[in-house]
Amino acid sequence: MSYTHPHYLCGCGYWVGATRHYLNRVRLDAHTTILSSTSRTTLKQIFSNPSSNVIQDCLYTFPLFDGVSVVAFTCRIGSRLLRGVVKERSQAKATFDQAVSRGETAGYLGQLAEASDVLCTCLGNIPANGEVHVDITYVGELKHDAEADGIRFTLPTHIAPRYGSLVSFRSKVESNVREDGGIKITVDASVAEGSFIRGIQSPSHPIAVTMGSTSTSDDVEVAMHKASATLSLGSTELGNDFVLILLNKDVGTPKAILESHPTIPNQRALMLTLVPKFSLQGSNPEIVFVADRSGSMNTNIPMLVASLKVFLKSLPVGVRFNICSFGSQHSFLWPKSKPYSRETLNEALDHLETFGADYGGTETFAALKATIENRYTDIPCEVMLLTDGDIWSQEELFRYLNDEVKKSKSSLRVFALGIGDGVSHALIEGVARAGNGFAQTLNHNEKLDSKVIRMLKGGLSPHTTDYSLEVNYRHEETDEGFEMVEKVTDALKVMLSEEKSAAKPEVKQKKPVSFFDSASGPAGQEKPPSADNDNTDPFSHLPAISVPKFIQTPQDIPPLYPYSRTSVYLLLPGDDQRTPRSVTLRAKSEHGPLELEIPVEELSTPGQTIHQLAARKAILELEEHRGWIYEAKGADDTGTLLKDRYPSRFDEMVRREAVRIGVRFQVGSKWLSFVAVQANDRVDAAATTTSSSGLEAEVDKDRKHDSMGFGFVHVEPPPTIAPCITDILFPSAAGVASSPPMTFQNKNPRTRSRAAESYAVPLAQSGLMSSRSSAYDHSMAVPSHAGGLFNAVGSTDRAGARGGGGPKKKSVREGVPSWAGDDDSASAEPAAAAAAAKTDNEKVHAVIEMQDFEGWWQHSEALAALLGARRIVGARSKEWVTMLVVKWFEVRMRDEEEVWELVADKARAWLQEQVMGDEEMKRLEDEVVECIE
Repeated sequence: MSYTHPHYLCGCGYWVGATRHYLNRVRLDAHTTILSSTSRTTLKQIFSNPSSNVIQDCLYTFPLFDGVSVVAFTCRIGSRLLRGVVKERSQAKATFDQAVSRGETAGYLGQLAEASDVLCTCLGNIPANGEVHVDITYVGELKHDAEADGIRFTLPTHIAPRYGSLVSFRSKVESNVREDGGIKITVDASVAEGSFIRGIQSPSHPIAVTMGSTSTSDDVEVAMHKASATLSLGSTELGNDFVLILLNKDVGTPKAILESHPTIPNQRALMLTLVPKFSLQGSNPEIVFVADRSGSMNTNIPMLVASLKVFLKSLPVGVRFNICSFGSQHSFLWPKSKPYSRETLNEALDHLETFGADYGGTETFAALKATIENRYTDIPCEVMLLTDGDIWSQEELFRYLNDEVKKSKSSLRVFALGIGDGVSHALIEGVARAGNGFAQTLNHNEKLDSKVIRMLKGGLSPHTTDYSLEVNYRHEETDEGFEMVEKVTDALKVMLSEEKSAAKPEVKQKKPVSFFDSASGPAGQEKPPSADNDNTDPFSHLPAISVPKFIQTPQDIPPLYPYSRTSVYLLLPGDDQRTPRSVTLRAKSEHGPLELEIPVEELSTPGQTIHQLAARKAILELEEHRGWIYEAKGADDTGTLLKDRYPSRFDEMVRREAVRIGVRFQVGSKWLSFVAVQANDRVDAAATTTSSSGLEAEVDKDRKHDSMGFGFVHVEPPPTIAPCITDILFPSAAGVASSPPMTFQNKNPRTRSRAAESYAVPLAQSGLMSSRSSAYDHSMAVPSHAGGLFNAVGSTDRAGARGGGGPKKKSVREGVPSWAGDDDSASAEPAAAAAAAKTDNEKVHAVIEMQDFEGWWQHSEALAALLGARRIVGARSKEWVTMLVVKWFEVRMRDEEEVWELVADKARAWLQEQVMGDEEMKRLEDEVVECIE
């Protein structure tokens, strides 16, 4: 985690005059434990002071993945171990400064106000010729990687240069950054004993994989629900983020996990997590691609252009679209979005040929604002932001998107695709959260097609609204003897201080202040008034409000998208110890109501992981101007929102709530920091240190594990799923608690479950792993290369690539000379040779380039060579050729399905428009299949 760019904070350094000096880095290690869909990472950093002088103040910045929760901070300077405690930011900084001024060793860990994915560590009074050991532990929820059908873990390794001003610290540094050491990464994974890990792969770096055990396991017996991965080159300097994908069975099954806190009495937290699988009829919205062409995109322009080409070729007929290019300024391809047609597609593709990183800075906010203001308001609008995310100023953008999405009544959605190896995860994830979309990242060694298509599918999916979560309790725990259901949002009426009927406590009379104090200095030199010693609470002047019975985060459940993980958390009340039986998720759509009931599984060992994840997500919402307090109303009859009742103090009330949650669960944030001083040693360790979570403590115990890999004391029998859920929402969820689990069935016969197929395919065939195994040695070396991802997709001419015009054929059977297999003409040989040299991915792209915007293909030697069909005789109408291509996709290019799926859907829709009956369609399919099998 060192940085080579001279103009941003890097290294563990201190200032001497105008020059920044750096401590020697002795070691930098990262150890991560993946437990189901969560991770716990400990960063161990060791620096040494080579000088003979005490260093009073040293600063070190480093990146974190967006949304993770820092839960522990320890600092060993010399022989003293200091444990961090979470405090309100200004109080923590004051405590640190006071300790340093007394000559004590101290540590401070805080988040930069400009970006939630950059942390800063301050170390005070480092002894001469001494070592500094800094340990930081954080937890996070992991994203679902739909391409691999696995869990995606990202460890940011550098802070890319970002556009805009950084006001928290001096950002201009000298270029004498010491390049030594590097980082060693170890990742241990554990899943349920009833499940198994199919493999571990990294699209970013070469890794060594051990299947059957973890790096900390002493078990001799191989357990296929465990695995471990390390960098195969040991300690190395990483120039881009480290990405690891864990492949395991049943990774997306809906779960509701209940956890009890080990030190806070009667405190419990519930986590609902799922990877939705459903299909609803799509819509024809307006789609605007907002493309970053700033100077920082210089090396990413080829990926940007390739992504936009896939987007454009996959659009369905009936949508309106536009392209907005931005940098220091922004411009639109057309003043308003135009209907998708052959002419507009050609114009857009020609426009892409002019793309370069020539727009200057990165004014993302102005471009998105112009796009949203320029949209059609009578149809849904989907905004696709493609950027490297290199900006500091983010809060204003998030606030604007929050307001616009709310004003649009859910007809506006914003998606974000981060391109390149230095993406700001805080920006793209924050944009997606505020815009009710989802975010993905595309590194240089990753395949772009499936990510682009998945995002387009999200934009084309119908808008679902009015999400709600209900908690269902067991029959025997209600006084009336029947099942109790509580809707979480009903708890948002809160008691205000002036509404409480209880008598106010007697206010202590303060000592009068004299109008004439002889101890005061001359005019202009008066001392500032000191803080009232009787009240050290910085929020004491704010009106008191009660906390809702339930705190749900996110407060407004975002739209669910297929193959994109969604997690919702509940902090349950301490005065209600009933055990939830299940939770019910509901939503509305134009196709009817959606719902899913999920049984609650209770962890047998108390823990903090779910509490810490819930606390961080709740605070993150408050930082981004959302959360329960924005929806809360007074308990009186006026129904006035708190933000409207207290407009001048509401921002402080939001901050107070974030501080309350952070201090209670010891979680850092923009408004809360860790401070490690000697005085902490006198505080009870149980209240100030983060113990091992109940989730983590049970990983290696010999006991029955649930599907998360942890022991439980009780699991309710599976509830009955509402009939509508089976047909519309989460088709695979009906068997969520049964054994064996049900497999998602797609009604389209051409589609097969890629996850199911992968069980029968050796991992070595994927091109990402090469294995050398024995009975007890399952170590594998994993190369990081992935060839052919962004190469050219063929040199077909523009007319052939986009399809020609001409009238539609009224009959499928129209005899013309055969054009493949039995044609040995010299003109066919060059095309065949060129096609043979292409990878499957390149062939698919070349064939897609030849599709007409309406969805059909027509005969050409280049197409015949790409398809590689054997002897073909008979009709060669556009219908026949189009069906041939569709079946070639489905039979020969099954592994590239996410690339061609929308293209094939467009082709089938065109075939149906040709007034072809079912029998004729079936006869045509059978005929073309004979040519490619």
